[in-house]
Amino acid sequence: MFHVKHPGKQESIKPDRLAEATVALVEQALRAIGFAPAIADFYDRIERFAAVLALWGGTTNLTAAPDDPDEMAFHIVDSLAPMVVAGGPESASLRGAFAGGQKIIDLGSGAGFPGLILAAANEAHFTLLEARRKRASFLTVAAAAMGLSNVEVASRYPEELTAGFAVATGRAFAQPPVFYRAAGRALRADGLAILYANPDQALEPEAAALCGLGELQRLPYAIPRGKREVRRVLAVWRRRSD
Repeated sequence: MFHVKHPGKQESIKPDRLAEATVALVEQALRAIGFAPAIADFYDRIERFAAVLALWGGTTNLTAAPDDPDEMAFHIVDSLAPMVVAGGPESASLRGAFAGGQKIIDLGSGAGFPGLILAAANEAHFTLLEARRKRASFLTVAAAAMGLSNVEVASRYPEELTAGFAVATGRAFAQPPVFYRAAGRALRADGLAILYANPDQALEPEAAALCGLGELQRLPYAIPRGKREVRRVLAVWRRRSD
């Protein structure tokens, strides 16, 4: 499918070679789905991100298979899903969500998916919430290496959040009810909560409603993961004004 040759997995790949292979895969996948990043140096930023993640990933357990370009490319392309699907007629709610001046919070940023990747592709201001100290340190180093002036790393717990954000994202952060509670606290009225999910995942709308979230939109998409295609869905909720 969207596969390019890259070094084998018999030995660890040097970070610069892994980063080059990862960017080639990301470019190929995004071109195939018709998505063109608006930020001129997006691919340079992604290459720097991939190199830093390769250096840190093996020792800090940031992500599975940190030396596999196919896996890294999958996580990067998946992180961009809100921007990719925003062009569809059913996705009007996402248009402008990441425009300059918007305040975005990524809950449990971990290895930077999706927060750092979205920040590399947008001019909005991103707060990356990560309570784990080592992961927060990685995010700070990676954001600096990528030259991202629109990123703040907050080493806090979700319980400490206050409202004011236009968008809250969550990818592999926690079970949906936990995400809903954190997003409900963080979002301003009419803000969007974007949960990355699998098509068969229970979204628990009752739990979302208890946190002030409603108007669910399920936005399906499919992306490459090595030689196979993976189906995913964005669950987009709106924060009620009451």
